[in-house]
Amino acid sequence: MNTTDNFGASRNSAFPQIPKAPGLPIFGNTFQFLADPIKHGLDNYSKFGPIFRTNIFFNDSINIMGPDAAQLILQDKARNFSAQHGYEWLLKDLFSGGLLLRDFDEHLYHRRIMQSAFKKPALITYLSRMNPHIALNAFRWAQQENFLFYPAVKELTLNLATTIFLGHELGAGLKKVNGCLMDIMAGSVSIVRAPIPGLPYNKSLKKRAELAEIIRQLIPERRKNPSMDMLSQFCIAESEAGRHFTDEEIINHTIFMWVAAHDTTSSGLSTVMAELAERPEWQHKIREECRALNKPALDFEDLDKVEQLDHFIKECLRIHPPIPGALRRSIKETEFHNHRIPPDTLIVVGIGMTHFMEEYWSNPNEFDPDRFNSERAEQKSHSFAFAPFGGGAHRCIGMHFASMQLKAVLYQLILTHQWSLPPNYKVDFKMMPIPIPRDGLPIFMKPINNTDSTLH
Repeated sequence: MNTTDNFGASRNSAFPQIPKAPGLPIFGNTFQFLADPIKHGLDNYSKFGPIFRTNIFFNDSINIMGPDAAQLILQDKARNFSAQHGYEWLLKDLFSGGLLLRDFDEHLYHRRIMQSAFKKPALITYLSRMNPHIALNAFRWAQQENFLFYPAVKELTLNLATTIFLGHELGAGLKKVNGCLMDIMAGSVSIVRAPIPGLPYNKSLKKRAELAEIIRQLIPERRKNPSMDMLSQFCIAESEAGRHFTDEEIINHTIFMWVAAHDTTSSGLSTVMAELAERPEWQHKIREECRALNKPALDFEDLDKVEQLDHFIKECLRIHPPIPGALRRSIKETEFHNHRIPPDTLIVVGIGMTHFMEEYWSNPNEFDPDRFNSERAEQKSHSFAFAPFGGGAHRCIGMHFASMQLKAVLYQLILTHQWSLPPNYKVDFKMMPIPIPRDGLPIFMKPINNTDSTLH
């Protein structure tokens, strides 16, 4: 890899050498990408190899595929690629100041302060708060005849995120806060990203300001009397030099983490439930593993003991990655596969596409959780072969929190229920911004006698 700050005319000469994916006038490859980013990336990878050009959301970009590309760009030891400038055109209005919109020393500084909110004592408290909510919702879901899993679990994870992030003091304000979050997420994927009255993006900007004010009013009390909710942790966290986050930094980090924590978890739970519904033998296998713990809910020290559940979740994340690609913008000229990438170029790193490459996975289109067991360990074929939560300095700071929440919900559900899909039903996932079932995922849930080990 070679880099230079003085690229002169190389930018104009580099682009024609890189093959371009065919697309529509004006909109380019936007609709193909939105329909199925994994298929779009793999189709072009098969035609052009690990580097090609596209135009998405009116932005010309260079797409780079494979674990070598992910390692080069996401580890970025030479600091040639900016996450902030890769995402700010898409996220800066709604998620300004979030970790993803910070680079290098500034990013590391903020991440180190935030890390206290994800250490073991905090995670233990979060899990203890989750478990009663999970049990109550699982009981209610089994009483419903025409049950749609995705809207139900989305409501649960939204309530869990709000409770864990802000504590229990909101009371009646919970619905208002959750409504703000829903509108922010709806606006985040709008093609027309301008404050035009009547459009989702404009509404999301207003709700973002409304949510910021709610958090701002809570900060003084949390600084004086902190608890183990995440907002309190942000309020009292400090750097090695004793510096604390400002109110604005707390607001920015809270909103960004809030949305990310709930949205990816509800997506992950939906994909796992759908895959388990089609595989009763895996329901039985995981249920027996959970029963062996002899506990109604998962404790923190049990997270590593449910290996079969862990393997199944990882296979779902491989097949349905919550982050299909990562965005960066080049700072210096960089060389990849004998192609020069000029400075100030938008880069799309195909993280999710790597999960389907035969060079690193056996029969990658087959659903096979056993590929993650200790004997096969296919995820170790390359350090970036499996990266559902990104990688490098910007790897998701809430990765362990998300994994804990997935296991906590699934443990209680599979311990007390069995479920299936309607006859002749096939799940159809909308792929962007993250995989979600288009029709809400109808499933039949049935309570089971936890002492009867023959049910499967």
